[in-house]
Amino acid sequence: MELFLVISVVFVVLLNISTTTTVTLLPDEKENSQITVFNESGTQVVDKSGNAVTVASKSLSPTPPNAVDLEKIKLEHASLFAIQPKKSETFLLYFENNGAQLLTDSKLIIADIITSANGRSSPIINIIGHSDAAGSSEYNLTLSLNRATAVAKLLQSENIKDVEYRIDSYGENDPLVKSGKEIEPKNRRVEVQIW
Repeated sequence: MELFLVISVVFVVLLNISTTTTVTLLPDEKENSQITVFNESGTQVVDKSGNAVTVASKSLSPTPPNAVDLEKIKLEHASLFAIQPKKSETFLLYFENNGAQLLTDSKLIIADIITSANGRSSPIINIIGHSDAAGSSEYNLTLSLNRATAVAKLLQSENIKDVEYRIDSYGENDPLVKSGKEIEPKNRRVEVQIW
């Protein structure tokens, strides 16, 4: 039996088996992905995509990682790859200073967001508001929530089917550009993540 995992963070697999198992780290867009495979006899870390370890029994340590033929794996397990959920997509929308009015270029991105959401069954849309650090923290938190809410209302008016909206705001706490208490246009944004 082969077990394949797509990993974006450290994932620990405990193997307590009597048949041979192969665990492969598949490529993904995240950095520093790894799998830790262990049983009663030992531990191996797979930290390079396209590498795998094998465990023959609980009394034998996992093998050292070795390269595998990813194309062969994709062919042998095409049905599993076919049912993988689509990768999430992220869009950044920018706002005028001190308000919840989208910039013209960002208005053009709304159509792409709608297309992405409509291309999924039961999409989840995370809408996260942000602000620059000018002004008080309380004001910025409210402003970023107003931005996220404005985007949510805009998307809700498009009647996307079977959608779940999740709205949050970080205020000035997650800047794209470190700027102190200065006005920074790239921090005045809403991040839209579609799952």
